[in-house]
Amino acid sequence: MVLRSCSRGEFRVTAAVRHQLPTLSEEDRTRANLYGLLGALLARSPDPYVLDILRKLNGDSSDLGRAFARLKAKAEEATPPAIADEYQLLFIGVGRGELLPYGSYYLTGFLNEKPLARLRRAMAELGIARDPAVKEPEDHAGALMDMMAGLIDGR
Repeated sequence: MVLRSCSRGEFRVTAAVRHQLPTLSEEDRTRANLYGLLGALLARSPDPYVLDILRKLNGDSSDLGRAFARLKAKAEEATPPAIADEYQLLFIGVGRGELLPYGSYYLTGFLNEKPLARLRRAMAELGIARDPAVKEPEDHAGALMDMMAGLIDGR
């Protein structure tokens, strides 16, 4: 059995998925790590561990590299309380945040719609299960990033 250990701790690969994963290439490991980092950032306000990762990012002259450099600079100047406040405003808010991190909303204009049902079917086919203790729908952007990381690295 391969257990899924993700930033939100809510998804696991079930016993139905029993296979040996090939050794990951450097590119695939980097992709999995990036998806994991995005999952952590979308799931909750960054904790000190995630902030430390952001502060160690290095960028090159590519678009992604420049984005990493900007993210690093913002992480270096930000304080945990300010980041927590910003996360609260963006994703939670009073009644609703500025952004809804659910795929169904962006595809249909509503929450818990057919795209979520299709995602759940795909998850079942892939042997991915949500922890019953988690109440967030599976189409949360953080959860989707975690699943992508897990599909790449088999966590």
